[in-house]
Amino acid sequence: MSPSKKINRLAKRLIVLASVDGELDETSLWQAISLLKERGFKQLLPLLKVLRIKVARAVARQTLEVTSSNPLSEGALAALEKEFNEKYQRRLHLKTVIDPSMIGGLQVRIGDDVYDASLMAQLNRLANEV
Repeated sequence: MSPSKKINRLAKRLIVLASVDGELDETSLWQAISLLKERGFKQLLPLLKVLRIKVARAVARQTLEVTSSNPLSEGALAALEKEFNEKYQRRLHLKTVIDPSMIGGLQVRIGDDVYDASLMAQLNRLANEV
């Protein structure tokens, strides 16, 4: 097996081991990295480069990012959070983004999944149909 594949597999394994109830535990991950460093692991820099990408993906999969043109009410945010927690069968961390360029509606992103209910997306769909 090539060294890059070994590093990739080790990074995946560290993320799995540092996850508690489906959530990445930063403290556990840093403890594992520190242990590798103490034991003289020679490929630490390549491992950290791979981990940076994988950790960003893991965090994105745990984040419910809601983008709207105006702030949403607490009730609306709670309803969205409840709906997507049930849909994804895990606890998602809510992050709100206000984008004044968005005409109306909202966009929800969880990892690579995007649910676009913005007015611009609806107008684009209509334009593509014509």
